[in-house]
Amino acid sequence: MGPPFRAVVFDLDGVLWDGEPIYHEAFNIVLAPYGRRVTSEDYVHIIGHSVESAWDWVIRHFQLVTPPAELYGAYDDAVLNLLAKPIEALPGARALIRELRRRRIPVGLASASLRQWVEATIRGLGLEDAFDAVVSASEVKHAKPAPDLYLEAARRLGVPPGECLAVEDTGAGIAAAKAAGMFAVQLRAASTALPHLAEADLVIEAYAQFDLRLLSPGHPEPGQEAVQERPLRNQGASRDVSP
Repeated sequence: MGPPFRAVVFDLDGVLWDGEPIYHEAFNIVLAPYGRRVTSEDYVHIIGHSVESAWDWVIRHFQLVTPPAELYGAYDDAVLNLLAKPIEALPGARALIRELRRRRIPVGLASASLRQWVEATIRGLGLEDAFDAVVSASEVKHAKPAPDLYLEAARRLGVPPGECLAVEDTGAGIAAAKAAGMFAVQLRAASTALPHLAEADLVIEAYAQFDLRLLSPGHPEPGQEAVQERPLRNQGASRDVSP
């Protein structure tokens, strides 16, 4: 289905906050005793994937013999320690979520991160009450690029996947949203933003380019001022030209 969409499902890292540098740093904290380092070029291969999938790549790449479970545990500790620091939402993220809540449009979160990381991040951002459904990699059989996270988010929201819009930043995330049947928007606002992905239905550089006309009017709460709707033209947003 096309617009207007009845629900919005966000990815977390690289979409609501610039979180990927923390996860990148955590890899290198764990790898430091082994004399190995994940470069920016390396990180492109694992961004957006599950913890297990990412570490599988790292283990193969560096030919590590350490048991994966030991690396997972050290990585979990490193991430949680880094998440204890103050974190900030990407510009415009709070305003968009606030407008969606004002319109009473269902809002979901579908993250390939572990549940404890998702909860720590949401707390750090002060968005504990922002979502009607939160799904993490800990709760589905297959993480991105499989559609499980987005299908489960749509189920919990009570909205068919084809009537949902997903906001993503990685190839794996876009693939997952598309496989679930959602309209996939690539946001390129984080420091780890990828080049335009042809698979995305829409590419935007910042939340200021998000066109609220893509969404159902919803049922706005009376007496609250609406956010001004901005057209896509002249804002640098681009639509996918693939079939």
